[in-house]
Amino acid sequence: MSISLSILEYEPELSRRIDSLRESQAFTNIMKLIKTRRIDSIHIDAMRPPLIPDKTRFSIDLIRRLYEELKEEIPLNMHLMVSNPLEIIEDMNKFIKGENRGKVAVIVQVEAFGTEDETINAVKTIKRYGYRAGIGLNLPTPEEKLTSKIAKEADMILVMSVPMGLGGQKYHKEATGRLRGISKRFPDKIIEVDGGINPETVVEALRAGANIAVVGSYITLSDNPLEALLKIDSIIKSFKGRISP
Repeated sequence: MSISLSILEYEPELSRRIDSLRESQAFTNIMKLIKTRRIDSIHIDAMRPPLIPDKTRFSIDLIRRLYEELKEEIPLNMHLMVSNPLEIIEDMNKFIKGENRGKVAVIVQVEAFGTEDETINAVKTIKRYGYRAGIGLNLPTPEEKLTSKIAKEADMILVMSVPMGLGGQKYHKEATGRLRGISKRFPDKIIEVDGGINPETVVEALRAGANIAVVGSYITLSDNPLEALLKIDSIIKSFKGRISP
């Protein structure tokens, strides 16, 4: 299992300091965490109404600035919690060159689309552009919405273990059964878990079949982010569970 660091809690400061990112404490913390080599990607939660009502996070300008600063440091996972993800992806194409897109994963939500065909076409478009493609399933959404045809096209599946749209929530126990079921249905897919991950819940998610843990507020809101990262990383490394496909 690997760790993807969610920087959602840092977004307000990063937005305020967009023209001087490197001078912000949030960016300094991100770089210190990257330098530990204990995280494998940075997870960016782009949110827009109406999919996430009354909330906008990670403007395209901030995404561009973060990409410019981090592209040589670590892969990025773009989690697009928006109803029109292809518009954002087309904007990303303007500053992410084709040969560099393989280091960027783009995850779209199944709830953003009206039909199975629309979802499949979006995932195929992401892959055609050169990105790795993921499909996300919100906790309240019936698992049946993640069909075999959709999953077949995706490189990874992101399982929300909290209702999407807000950081710092507690892990919902029903997500464990969902992780177990999805990992059995799609054993060849990378399974990400996102929401409420800490040293206790990460073990539960691992046992249920998750390959990647999106960890945010447990680290970023800690008084000692480095210590928090090292603690959860040591727990993951000591776990002798499912090996990533």
